[in-house]
Amino acid sequence: MLSFDLFAFLDGASPWWWIALAFGLGAIEVVTFTYFMLWLGLAAFTVGIGLAIFPTMPGTSQLLTFALLSVLYTVIGWLVVRRHQPKDGDPGLNRRSAAMVGRQAVVTQAFSAGVGWVEIDGVRWRARLVDADGGPDGGGPGNGGEPPEAGATLSITDADGMTLVVAPAG
Repeated sequence: MLSFDLFAFLDGASPWWWIALAFGLGAIEVVTFTYFMLWLGLAAFTVGIGLAIFPTMPGTSQLLTFALLSVLYTVIGWLVVRRHQPKDGDPGLNRRSAAMVGRQAVVTQAFSAGVGWVEIDGVRWRARLVDADGGPDGGGPGNGGEPPEAGATLSITDADGMTLVVAPAG
């Protein structure tokens, strides 16, 4: 019977080859940001350390250990990364106006027909008044009559696109 060891080239290999592979995989991870090569690199590093401790480890055992550790580290890593990611993401991400809700704004130009301009942290925003029921208003009697004048402070209650929905501060 013919016997052939496909991984005989790893017999007697230096642990530094596995360590070099680990650093190579780590470099690929740095470039790609996939969180996948990181776990393969960690598995290669572990095999390198194991080979330094057990220098007579056959090539087949080295490769089998690398494969098993790659799967193990990938599953554990995936669970750890997934646990630390936000569930619904950041609701204000890529929505600057939504991040302004709850803050105070100063009127820079008197409101007309329920629409005006306010300033927050030196940035000018288009704003719309809300009525007494909390819904958008055109500046009618639900606002208490008079539109806010320049210099008045308003609270931001909502955001509609890049328009802030504001109400009198209080």
